[in-house]
Amino acid sequence: MPVELSKQIVLNRKSGEPFVTITYEESEGFIYVDWNGYLSVEMVQEGSEELLKLFKSIGTISKVLVNNQNISGPWSKANDWYANDWNPRAITAGLKFMGVIVSPNIFTQLSLQGFVEVSNGFTVRSFNAEDKAREWLKEAE
Repeated sequence: MPVELSKQIVLNRKSGEPFVTITYEESEGFIYVDWNGYLSVEMVQEGSEELLKLFKSIGTISKVLVNNQNISGPWSKANDWYANDWNPRAITAGLKFMGVIVSPNIFTQLSLQGFVEVSNGFTVRSFNAEDKAREWLKEAE
């Protein structure tokens, strides 16, 4: 009997507030990742691992939309881990396109810039508006 696929994962801080919500938007053909608040390296890793698990379990998609608008600080210390661990596994799992909605926080923007620099093997595009990011992902081939 096949296991039913969970379409949404919410990871919470100890306070109960979510730090990431990961949703498979089947009709859109991608996974939507909504990060919130100040993120520790451990939170970034935990959320990214859950994203990768969901991505692999679906197996038929190649696109992720990341919303960084509500992040309030740097997460660049995770970029070495992305470069050497997560990104290669995501590429092997089929990741080809990642649209990112940019945070107004300069430290978050600099962290994203570092992520883009270590993301070889899939395309990362940054957007100031969610609708533009969604349009790009729908057209990406």
